[in-house]
Amino acid sequence: MRILERKTTLIFLYFLCILNIQGASISEEAFYTLFRLVPRPQKIEFREGQGLAYGKLRGVYMANSEEIPVLTGVLASLPLAKKGEEGIIILRLDKESLMPSQEGYIMEIYNNQVIISASEKAGLFYGLQTLAQLLEDANEKGIEIPACVITDYPDIEYRAVHLDLKHHLDAGYYYYDLIDRLAGIKINAVIIEFEDKLRYRKAPLVGAPHAISIEEFAALSRYAKERFIEISPLVQGLGHASFILKHEEYRSLRDNPESDWAFDPLNPGTYELQFALYEDAMSATPYGKYLHVGGDEVGELGKSENARKSGMTPFQLQMYWLNKVCKFAAEHNRIPIFWDDMVFKLSGLYHTTYDPDLPEQVVADLWARNASSLDTNVNIFPKNCVFMRWNYDNPSLPGNVNAINWYRSHNLSVMAATSAQQIWPMLPRNRSNFSAIKDFCQLTARNKMKGILCTIWDDCSPHFETVWRGIYDFAFFSWNSRDDKMEKIHSAFRQRFYGAGMADENCEIQDLLEDVLPFWETALLEKGDRENYHKEFVLIDLPDPSKKGAWSAKYRKKIEGARRAVDGYCVVKDRITNAFYLSIRNQYNLKVLYQINELQVFPAKLILLLEEFDQAATRDKKAAKAKIESYIDSFNSIRRQLEDVFSVTRILGNPAEYQLDSNFHEHLANGTKNTDWMYMYEIPMIEKVREWISK
Repeated sequence: MRILERKTTLIFLYFLCILNIQGASISEEAFYTLFRLVPRPQKIEFREGQGLAYGKLRGVYMANSEEIPVLTGVLASLPLAKKGEEGIIILRLDKESLMPSQEGYIMEIYNNQVIISASEKAGLFYGLQTLAQLLEDANEKGIEIPACVITDYPDIEYRAVHLDLKHHLDAGYYYYDLIDRLAGIKINAVIIEFEDKLRYRKAPLVGAPHAISIEEFAALSRYAKERFIEISPLVQGLGHASFILKHEEYRSLRDNPESDWAFDPLNPGTYELQFALYEDAMSATPYGKYLHVGGDEVGELGKSENARKSGMTPFQLQMYWLNKVCKFAAEHNRIPIFWDDMVFKLSGLYHTTYDPDLPEQVVADLWARNASSLDTNVNIFPKNCVFMRWNYDNPSLPGNVNAINWYRSHNLSVMAATSAQQIWPMLPRNRSNFSAIKDFCQLTARNKMKGILCTIWDDCSPHFETVWRGIYDFAFFSWNSRDDKMEKIHSAFRQRFYGAGMADENCEIQDLLEDVLPFWETALLEKGDRENYHKEFVLIDLPDPSKKGAWSAKYRKKIEGARRAVDGYCVVKDRITNAFYLSIRNQYNLKVLYQINELQVFPAKLILLLEEFDQAATRDKKAAKAKIESYIDSFNSIRRQLEDVFSVTRILGNPAEYQLDSNFHEHLANGTKNTDWMYMYEIPMIEKVREWISK
């Protein structure tokens, strides 16, 4: 009934809006309540007269002799036309265009005809993406696209998404699907963090047994290039090197012989191996202009015998390595990118870039006192390097802004890095990190920085379907850095991603799921968390049959949390069930969210069953215990159903012969070779309950 009522209301509203559109009196605000575009164009001007009705387009005509851009989505089936006329999309290259970006375009819609002009094919392609979104909405709402002129261009030149293969691989077809979806929202770059998931030719030991070949990645790079997405590689170097240094054959290259975390920057073998990996990674991404070399989080650098003998400081060792790899990049026509945290850590300024509790005056004093060490060493900073200033929570902090300004004042290139997924298990949080993404995109545009990367970290390896909302937020603000409200942007996401019927706030699912997951994370624990893989943790106790009510009193707060979690689970389940009826796209995403919800409620329901046993009279305890046993027996089915859905796109687990690294950072997804890490507390709790039942 709820669905029917909502559809009736929408039809009535659409009818009213049609009248406005036909009369060309529609306002820009009213237009964007109907056509929720991601990203939003920079400017739209409405004209009198007829616009464009869905189904009226019959073909595409390239006014110049250039090859036509790839047609995607609802435009993919349109044939080429021999001339421009009514019902034809006319694409026109205008090399004299004064647009502020080569990716800009002007689109005119009038009398069932579309004319898109741009100085480069990329602009034509992006105009087509906007048109495809307009047509989707027009079709789903049964309305006409009003006669208008759209002038559009990006605020940020380089808009990249991070693809981290650290702990998992997806099915090959899924990577092509990702490229199509990213291109549709005007993302123009991907940085692939290969780690050991590339089948290296020059150092085959490093590649995992199930790694993807160089040729396969090169084919993906070519496919992406046709859609104006440039793929560049990230091969971790200096630090984060466990995927390499875990192998006994490379032990001699360690900075600390007891840790596989960091390379010895003064060992010539370090560069022989790293350069071999770089060369293979560049072969796998032949159209990329960057080479991301990593270089972060090496706080204990300088433990090797070579380093001790050299007398070099950690900062000098860091810069020695960075200059070597930057020289290599230049020789291979690549621009090196470097995570820049060590620059400020080794200068005593790093905490000013991320700590919101530091008073502004303290930040100012620290920079006044310590910036001189940066100034003194500026001559050893490689000039061809792009320093990636990453901040995933508070990019507008004075210390972070100071860091950006320091680079700019010394003519060093700086790029931003935000994040749609940090270390959250199962699902991103903080409303997909909306505020931080928005703030850093605006800061990047305002300061005309080199570009911005949206990181998606695989430490806890959430399914990629869970991060799309954050990517859409990033796509919106990295193209158009205007100030818009989260509710408005997320409504646009739901309409674009699922269909027009999902735009209403009552269709929001991910926020509700975010809110119930924190209880799941620690519900079964006295000590521990799910952000990392802990070998030491403490599970909750189980009821003593002889002490009725004692367990319930001890765990009163957990029981209250369990009740709220079950209530939240029911609301989420209803929302997803409703969404299957309302959505017309990406229903696989809903299946993923559905199974996450089924898993997260397991601890809550178990706690309520334990409470029922604890409160039961002696004569009823046997029945209560039987219910507990039946429920834990159901867990294998919950696990199987989740993995059946996840494995549609994801390769679950690693081969038996795969060698885990030392897990220096206790990454959750590096806890086990199989998928047990996904249920790291459910499994031991079930074992504990079975033992309790047997007694």
